[in-house]
Amino acid sequence: MYTNVWYVAGLSEHLADEPVKVTMLGADFVLFRDSDGKANCISNVCPHRGSSLANGTLYKDGTLACPFHGWRFNGSGECTLIPSRRDHEVEVLAPRARTDAYATVEKYGLVWVCLGDDPDAASPIFDMPEWDDHTFRFTVNEEIWEADYHTAKFTNLDYVHLPVVHGILFQGNENPIQAPEHHVTVTDHGFQSVMRVNSTPSEGVWGTLREEGAKVESIMKFFVPGFTLRGQVEIGGIGSGMFNIFYEFTTPIDEHRTMMRHYFLRNYKMEEDFDTEHTRRNLQNVHQDKRLGESQRPKVAADGPNPRGIYTHDEDKIMLTYWGLLEKLRLKGWQLDRKNLKEPDREVRIIPSPARKANPEGWVYDTVALVPAGTPFEKPVSELHFVDIDNVESTRPKDYGQSEPVNPHDPLSNATLEWETAALERVDKAPPFVQSMIIENAEKAAKERGTNFVTVKLLEELQAKQMGGASAGKGPA
Repeated sequence: MYTNVWYVAGLSEHLADEPVKVTMLGADFVLFRDSDGKANCISNVCPHRGSSLANGTLYKDGTLACPFHGWRFNGSGECTLIPSRRDHEVEVLAPRARTDAYATVEKYGLVWVCLGDDPDAASPIFDMPEWDDHTFRFTVNEEIWEADYHTAKFTNLDYVHLPVVHGILFQGNENPIQAPEHHVTVTDHGFQSVMRVNSTPSEGVWGTLREEGAKVESIMKFFVPGFTLRGQVEIGGIGSGMFNIFYEFTTPIDEHRTMMRHYFLRNYKMEEDFDTEHTRRNLQNVHQDKRLGESQRPKVAADGPNPRGIYTHDEDKIMLTYWGLLEKLRLKGWQLDRKNLKEPDREVRIIPSPARKANPEGWVYDTVALVPAGTPFEKPVSELHFVDIDNVESTRPKDYGQSEPVNPHDPLSNATLEWETAALERVDKAPPFVQSMIIENAEKAAKERGTNFVTVKLLEELQAKQMGGASAGKGPA
């Protein structure tokens, strides 16, 4: 995990007139608004006895009182009042009464916190042009993944997983599993990959969005701030101007859990009634990735790329680009030293703050250990290679394995219409070998009834009809 990075600490709408506890990088913080409404982030651990400041009282003057003895702290981490001796200045009574505070801003409906002592050196928060563009509608989702933040991000950082996990084949390719040609451009603050492809034709309510065979342009951008992935697909085909866009904000809770937040945006089918279907279709892919990420091992975030790992052109080119960016953060001395980290129950975790950098003496708690600046990964990214397979003559026939195509392991990926949440949950409880058949029959029945919405009631009617037919077949001849 890394310091001097802007992380998404929460949604602005969730920060009102009560303090909010947030855990990031394994450390506890508290968010609160001052008397001017400005969002602040300070360490949640009171320097006096270690109480949770988030359980305290937020006063009208914008100070947050500890729930134990009422010591008040402002958004800069300064203790402004000790009630038991209110007739004395804090500097006289308890000159070391202060806690760490972190640079905090609100942009795009999010509370961003720079966890580190040098926010000016951190990669700046990127622009989100769609935020003020009223031609776009967007929906929001946030959930915790039981996976470390690298693993959570890697489920989305290659193209080969699209046909394997999501069933999105690259039509027009001789091999529809092979990643189409894509170009990766690296900047100081992230990277971009652009791909043009004929993707699997859409079905159901999505079938009218583009003509069969139309090429689609997909642009993937990764930004260090928020460990954010931005995906853009011109879903109506190149030149249509119809865009499906998502932003994925990744915040490490600790070494093995991650808060994943998504914005789903579109500038087509702008009816409010379509929000549910748009969110469902996007979350279908997100949750397939989630199942994959939560099943991977090890569970704890890696310090860097595996020096003995297997790397290939199609699956790992973008992932190694990601590691290259993080290597730069490590070389600056911004990576937490996991080998010297203690469990939060044993030791208070404090992330370095700007105030400590300006005045390092007299703090109650020590900061977490960091990897010394200039320390490379066990094996530098520049020494991790894959076979330049595009320049190697094929060793098998082009149609090898074609009779056994790769199919998504998650049958729910076959859902193409809008589904009632409870209906999908019912399918998920059915034996895996019949899930695809249930989905196919339910969507066929929905279309015959002139609707794109599958409900629990429809599933029950189909089940009753099937059972009735089975009973009739067992009667006397």
